[in-house]
Amino acid sequence: MALYLSRLELQARLHLGKGAEQWLGHTEADDYTAIQWLYLAQEDQCRYSVTYMESFDEGNEDWQQVSEFSLLDPDAEESMVFDSVEEAVAYAVQTYGALPDRFVPGSMLAEEYTRYWQSKNTPTK
Repeated sequence: MALYLSRLELQARLHLGKGAEQWLGHTEADDYTAIQWLYLAQEDQCRYSVTYMESFDEGNEDWQQVSEFSLLDPDAEESMVFDSVEEAVAYAVQTYGALPDRFVPGSMLAEEYTRYWQSKNTPTK
């Protein structure tokens, strides 16, 4: 199975009421690292949301469930709702720099985090 959803797969997944996510990256602060990602979901029959998430990087080799990490500011959730999947994806691309062909099924964001975690914890030669 390919990790990334095609545009048709993304659209079908959201129409079925299943979420999709995209890893956006991380930022370093003096005393913590924050990670950013997007969550797309069907709100009701014909409306789709884009939610921007930012959390502390609390993962380790054994725990990579990004959705369970502590949010930087639980009250600052950014979410917008649209009438179509296409509008939601366009907003994600324009506002957050998302790539339309880099969404993963909601359960697969941990794999994206694992790649990031391994890259930052692999000794350089």
